[in-house]
Amino acid sequence: MTTPKAADQKGHHKSSIRETLISIVIAFAMAFVFRGFVIEAFLIPTGSMAPTLLGAHMRFEASQTGYSWPMDTRDKVSPGSSEPLPIQGTSSNPIKVHDPMSGQLIDRKGVPVRWGDRIFVMKYLYSVYEPERFDVVVFKNPTDPTVNYIKRLLGLPGEQIALVDGDVFARTPRADDSKDVNPWLLPGWHAAQKPERAQRAMWQDVFSSEFTPLKPDAVQPRFTSPWRAAPGVDPKQWAIAGRADYRYTGPGPTAIEWDSGVREINDSYAYNEVSAPGVARYPVSDIRTRLGVRPENSGAAVSAVLVTRGHEFRADIDGAAVTLRMKRLGGRQLSSDSPGIVDLPAGDWVELGKGSLEQPLPAGRVTNIEFWHADQSLTLFVNDQPVARGSYDWTPDQRLRYAASMSADEAMRSSGSLLSASAAYTHPEVRWVFSGGPLTLYRVGLARDIYYQPAVYHNVEQGRRHSRLDEPANATHPKSTLNLTPEQFFVCGDNSPSSLDARLWDKPNPWVAELDKTIGVVHRDLLIGKAFWVYFPAPGRRQGIPVPDWGRMRFIW
Repeated sequence: MTTPKAADQKGHHKSSIRETLISIVIAFAMAFVFRGFVIEAFLIPTGSMAPTLLGAHMRFEASQTGYSWPMDTRDKVSPGSSEPLPIQGTSSNPIKVHDPMSGQLIDRKGVPVRWGDRIFVMKYLYSVYEPERFDVVVFKNPTDPTVNYIKRLLGLPGEQIALVDGDVFARTPRADDSKDVNPWLLPGWHAAQKPERAQRAMWQDVFSSEFTPLKPDAVQPRFTSPWRAAPGVDPKQWAIAGRADYRYTGPGPTAIEWDSGVREINDSYAYNEVSAPGVARYPVSDIRTRLGVRPENSGAAVSAVLVTRGHEFRADIDGAAVTLRMKRLGGRQLSSDSPGIVDLPAGDWVELGKGSLEQPLPAGRVTNIEFWHADQSLTLFVNDQPVARGSYDWTPDQRLRYAASMSADEAMRSSGSLLSASAAYTHPEVRWVFSGGPLTLYRVGLARDIYYQPAVYHNVEQGRRHSRLDEPANATHPKSTLNLTPEQFFVCGDNSPSSLDARLWDKPNPWVAELDKTIGVVHRDLLIGKAFWVYFPAPGRRQGIPVPDWGRMRFIW
């Protein structure tokens, strides 16, 4: 016979099981809803966004400099396959790479492959927020919608887009735009400027003095610093060779400069050294140069100087005053309005921005200074704080004239290969100028911006002939200026030389063509969301055991 108490306990037990099952079902339902509409996890498969985000790769560290960097895989499981072998390099065929800082040749065998970064993606809820330029986005590949791609969003709905000298130009079309006019000559173009966080994430190191080899003479080929005493300066007053800090002992004004004969400022990627060694390299004039300066005397003045595109750009610190300015150089060049090369006088200085420090540079203390030139803007940071900003507004035609001595009309009459010839573009010159006596410099570095390469369409997709073979790639030429509808976006990879992106895609998949048959765009319905967090960076291995690289967990900008 069952007592009332026992029956009550039995009923309570059944109720608890039912409530538990209901809770589990609700939890699963919420998880699926969350994954479907809010956040989803993805694995980065390739290096098209490297080094911002990494697919399968190797990682190296140079013993002489301590510099660590990722590199694309070389050895595949079979000819024609994109899947890498888990171990790269053999005794007879080692992986040969160069330290990006010192140039030291390193060869390794048995290099383990690290698989790609795992990221979280915030789904786009268009009623809540819209995609923004320079977001890193995940979307269905228009040429194969079974595959997810990740790229950086450059063009927004309703815009015209042009990639000129590595930068993104955008304009809003007007009803009275003439179809007979070269689109790069239409009014309203502006260079798209990146948010500060995105720009910081996109700087690519070229060199920094803290990575000077411990024993420069032991490095092969022999290491030479790309920084040197500028012409007209007594080199004996500078101690640079073989040092991580640079020491000046003279009494008067002085300067150091970047030696492009030692290292060019171009868009080479250490990541591509073994997988794409023969790709074109373009001079890059969007740069960041930085240093820490410790003057021995008060009243020191410092200037960062960039000479490129027929102009001189500089940031001056004189006492507590900060000035950003630019001027046109004199000489034979293609001006902003001349039909050919002419002799031009030097222009007047144009002030772009002013600021002030709390106090002049203090004696005996290190002050960190960064000078940015990016997207037709100048910024000066002192101790990580922006103190002056300014910009200049060149059109695509002006930019092309100053950067490549070519007008937009000349480009329009040419083939796409003329604009994609890297030799056409100017090489930057960088220097630092000082006055006030002896000083010591620390972490003297230079980095360059992402450069979106011009190109022509070529046969890259599964061996098929491209429908636009040898025509200028999307948005890289006046003939291929991109016109986005209210439902279309334009995307490119950060690793531009090795990125199959919207510049180079062919016709969309037939299923996608039912939605939008435009070549080289991403329809709104193919967008998945914004990548915002690397929650599980590519793990390394210790004694064969995967070890998470928690130090590289980061937000994605």
